[in-house]
Amino acid sequence: MIQSIHIAETASFAGAPEVLRDLSTFNYIFGSNGTGKTTVSRIIADEGAFPTCRVTWTGGTKLQPLVYNRDFVERNFDQP
Repeated sequence: MIQSIHIAETASFAGAPEVLRDLSTFNYIFGSNGTGKTTVSRIIADEGAFPTCRVTWTGGTKLQPLVYNRDFVERNFDQP
């Protein structure tokens, strides 16, 4: 389970670093367009692509994240 997500210097989080903490087993992230929902999902899906961000896993055990966002739809459902 994800314990916290530290986000800095990425997309709509260009200002002061933000931390999502006290996360539950299931979390629902919502907001207006351009507020960072897709950015958070991309950080969870591929933390290595965001060197200024960090996902902290409970007990230090990283699980395989399954993120269903726009990127997932484009990779799996868009026709060439």
